[in-house]
Amino acid sequence: MKKLLSVLFLCLTGCVEPVIVESETKESRSEETQREIDSLLAQDKKNKLLELEYLEQIRIAQENNDTEAFEFFLQEYVDVERLEVPEELKKEPNYFKGGLKVKY
Repeated sequence: MKKLLSVLFLCLTGCVEPVIVESETKESRSEETQREIDSLLAQDKKNKLLELEYLEQIRIAQENNDTEAFEFFLQEYVDVERLEVPEELKKEPNYFKGGLKVKY
């Protein structure tokens, strides 16, 4: 009986040991969790870069008084998915802040 309990204990506790990744935020995470975070941040960056591109096209359309282009790119801008990124993930080294620096 003791051997059976020992084997069962080892199977439940020793068989699966997650790989821990330490980010620059000094948090320990499993490799899978870090991959999920990286994926979320990569998609967030992609969306923000799209927003910046659409904002640039909107600016150009305004300069050229191109109503059709303005309306098209405004709708594209509105349709970009905005992801909810928790505040603690904004400290990750691969977080893309985004934003727009426009000089008029």
